[in-house]
Amino acid sequence: MVSHVGMSSIGISVEQLLARGDASTREIKLFRQMEKLGLLMIVSGYYDEQKNFKREILVSTESVEVMKKLLLFNSNAYQLPLKALHQPGHGEEMSAFEIDKFTSRKTIERFLEEFGGTSTSVPSRPKQHHQHE
Repeated sequence: MVSHVGMSSIGISVEQLLARGDASTREIKLFRQMEKLGLLMIVSGYYDEQKNFKREILVSTESVEVMKKLLLFNSNAYQLPLKALHQPGHGEEMSAFEIDKFTSRKTIERFLEEFGGTSTSVPSRPKQHHQHE
Protein backbone atom coordinates (compact mmCIF):
# COMPACT_ATOMS: atom_id res chain seq x y z
CA MET A 1 0.00 0.00 0.00
CA VAL A 2 2.79 2.42 0.93
CA SER A 3 6.20 2.19 -0.67
CA HIS A 4 8.31 2.91 2.42
CA VAL A 5 7.29 2.86 6.06
CA GLY A 6 9.37 3.57 9.12
CA MET A 7 9.14 3.15 12.84
CA SER A 8 10.93 4.97 15.61
CA SER A 9 10.64 4.56 19.38
CA ILE A 10 10.77 7.28 22.04
CA GLY A 11 10.58 7.30 25.83
CA ILE A 12 8.35 10.35 26.25
CA SER A 13 4.67 11.03 25.62
CA VAL A 14 3.39 12.26 22.26
CA GLU A 15 2.27 15.41 24.06
CA GLN A 16 5.86 16.06 25.22
CA LEU A 17 7.19 15.32 21.73
CA LEU A 18 4.80 17.86 20.21
CA ALA A 19 5.22 20.43 23.02
CA ARG A 20 7.23 22.73 20.74
CA GLY A 21 4.17 23.19 18.52
CA ASP A 22 4.73 23.82 14.83
CA ALA A 23 8.49 23.29 15.11
CA SER A 24 7.96 19.69 16.30
CA THR A 25 5.49 18.96 13.52
CA ARG A 26 7.80 20.46 10.87
CA GLU A 27 10.78 18.44 12.12
CA ILE A 28 8.81 15.18 12.05
CA LYS A 29 7.53 15.86 8.53
CA LEU A 30 10.99 16.90 7.34
CA PHE A 31 12.53 13.75 8.79
CA ARG A 32 9.87 11.60 7.07
CA GLN A 33 10.53 13.36 3.77
CA MET A 34 14.34 13.13 4.08
CA GLU A 35 14.05 9.39 4.73
CA LYS A 36 11.65 9.10 1.75
CA LEU A 37 8.96 7.48 3.89
CA GLY A 38 5.30 7.41 2.93
CA LEU A 39 4.50 6.70 6.57
CA LEU A 40 6.44 7.24 9.79
CA MET A 41 5.11 5.76 13.03
CA ILE A 42 6.65 7.02 16.26
CA VAL A 43 5.98 4.60 19.12
CA SER A 44 6.02 6.16 22.57
CA GLY A 45 6.49 4.14 25.74
CA TYR A 46 6.69 6.04 29.02
CA TYR A 47 5.52 6.19 32.64
CA ASP A 48 2.96 8.80 33.68
CA GLU A 49 2.94 10.71 36.97
CA GLN A 50 1.19 7.77 38.71
CA LYS A 51 3.97 5.41 37.51
CA ASN A 52 1.61 3.70 35.04
CA PHE A 53 3.18 2.52 31.79
CA LYS A 54 1.58 4.14 28.74
CA ARG A 55 2.01 3.49 25.04
CA GLU A 56 1.08 5.98 22.32
CA ILE A 57 1.77 6.26 18.64
CA LEU A 58 2.14 9.28 16.40
CA VAL A 59 1.60 8.64 12.70
CA SER A 60 2.90 11.00 10.04
CA THR A 61 1.92 10.24 6.43
CA GLU A 62 2.73 11.80 3.08
CA SER A 63 -0.97 12.34 2.36
CA VAL A 64 -4.46 12.15 3.84
CA GLU A 65 -5.09 9.15 1.55
CA VAL A 66 -2.28 7.16 3.18
CA MET A 67 -3.69 7.95 6.64
CA LYS A 68 -7.15 6.81 5.53
CA LYS A 69 -5.72 3.58 4.08
CA LEU A 70 -3.85 2.92 7.32
CA LEU A 71 -6.96 3.36 9.46
CA LEU A 72 -9.06 1.27 7.06
CA PHE A 73 -6.42 -1.48 7.05
CA ASN A 74 -6.43 -1.46 10.85
CA SER A 75 -10.21 -1.63 11.14
CA ASN A 76 -10.58 -4.36 8.48
CA ALA A 77 -7.55 -6.57 8.97
CA TYR A 78 -5.47 -5.92 12.02
CA GLN A 79 -7.47 -4.13 14.67
CA LEU A 80 -4.78 -2.56 16.82
CA PRO A 81 -6.57 -1.04 19.83
CA LEU A 82 -6.18 2.60 18.77
CA LYS A 83 -7.84 5.40 20.71
CA ALA A 84 -7.49 8.81 19.05
CA LEU A 85 -5.70 11.47 21.08
CA HIS A 86 -6.82 15.04 20.53
CA GLN A 87 -3.81 16.85 19.06
CA PRO A 88 -5.16 19.94 17.28
CA GLY A 89 -3.26 21.87 14.64
CA HIS A 90 -1.11 19.11 13.16
CA GLY A 91 -3.03 18.53 9.93
CA GLU A 92 -4.79 15.44 8.66
CA GLU A 93 -1.49 13.80 7.69
CA MET A 94 -0.51 13.49 11.36
CA SER A 95 -2.54 11.66 14.01
CA ALA A 96 -1.86 10.53 17.56
CA PHE A 97 -3.33 7.47 19.25
CA GLU A 98 -3.23 5.85 22.65
CA ILE A 99 -2.70 2.12 22.43
CA ASP A 100 -2.93 -0.39 25.26
CA LYS A 101 0.27 -1.13 27.16
CA PHE A 102 0.08 -4.81 26.20
CA THR A 103 0.61 -4.09 22.49
CA SER A 104 4.34 -4.52 21.94
CA ARG A 105 6.61 -2.70 19.51
CA LYS A 106 7.04 -6.05 17.71
CA THR A 107 3.26 -6.25 17.17
CA ILE A 108 3.27 -2.70 15.81
CA GLU A 109 6.24 -3.55 13.57
CA ARG A 110 4.37 -6.59 12.15
CA PHE A 111 1.37 -4.32 11.53
CA LEU A 112 3.58 -1.92 9.55
CA GLU A 113 5.17 -4.78 7.60
CA GLU A 114 1.76 -6.08 6.58
CA PHE A 115 0.50 -2.59 5.76
CA GLY A 116 3.44 -1.31 3.76
CA GLY A 117 5.63 -4.17 2.71
CA THR A 118 8.85 -4.07 4.68
CA SER A 119 9.19 -1.94 7.80
CA THR A 120 12.34 0.13 8.05
CA SER A 121 13.42 0.98 11.55
CA VAL A 122 14.63 4.56 11.59
CA PRO A 123 16.90 6.46 12.03
CA SER A 124 19.27 3.64 11.07
CA ARG A 125 19.87 3.55 7.35
CA PRO A 126 20.63 0.57 5.15
CA LYS A 127 24.30 0.18 4.31
CA GLN A 128 25.24 1.39 0.86
CA HIS A 129 27.00 -1.24 -1.22
CA HIS A 130 29.18 0.09 -3.98
CA GLN A 131 30.42 -2.18 -6.71
CA HIS A 132 33.81 -1.49 -8.22
CA GLU A 133 34.70 -2.74 -11.64
